[in-house]
Amino acid sequence: MRLLSYCAGIETDIQFAYASHVAYHTVMHITVFGANGKVGRLVVKTALGHGHSVTAFVHSNSSFSHHPHLTIYRGDIHNPQSVSKAISGADAVVSTLGSWHAPRKDILSSGMQTIIPAMQQYGVRRIVSLTGADARMSGDEMSRWHRITHACLFLFARKVLRDAEEHIRLLQASHLDWTVIRSPVMIEFGDPKKYFLDTLRPMPWHTIHRKSVVESIIMEIEQPSASSTAPYICRAHH
Repeated sequence: MRLLSYCAGIETDIQFAYASHVAYHTVMHITVFGANGKVGRLVVKTALGHGHSVTAFVHSNSSFSHHPHLTIYRGDIHNPQSVSKAISGADAVVSTLGSWHAPRKDILSSGMQTIIPAMQQYGVRRIVSLTGADARMSGDEMSRWHRITHACLFLFARKVLRDAEEHIRLLQASHLDWTVIRSPVMIEFGDPKKYFLDTLRPMPWHTIHRKSVVESIIMEIEQPSASSTAPYICRAHH
């Protein structure tokens, strides 16, 4: 199977064990969870720019400008009814939820416990989620460097790491058409078009442009190519 990644506007073939061939609508209604975050806001803006309509799920007040194809939904990710209403009518779901700054370090896994049943209820198949590059999933191969960084992160951010890994496990068991993009530390400089998705974990000191992450999320919604996998997003250096 082949994954089509994008680097400076040029298609690049990368091998994945399971690549999706599901065709989704050209113009979709996308529900974005974590829409108030740095990545979430850019996902909303980019999706609207691509002609999609968006429901932005936020926990608190938002400062989004008015847009005819944007609906702001304020709710609690732990509330199944709230999540269900936000997903009703969607063609696809994006999660940019994170636990780092949350009092309860369970936002990703708790989110999946409400998002997955709601998607199943309404027959919504496609979900793309974002998490950190140190999150493991079953079958991962890790170098000595990655074992060290994973152990260090586990020491000072155990709940956050467990939350990220549990959310992947829940998606694996969901039978949905899912992709988790695992990202290294995000920065704001460099060429955001120079990136690719890979099965190899980036080195701990590697970084990625935030807009590259957003672009990869939108691409995986519009043209799914890494279904049932959790690729790493990496910076292209050429």
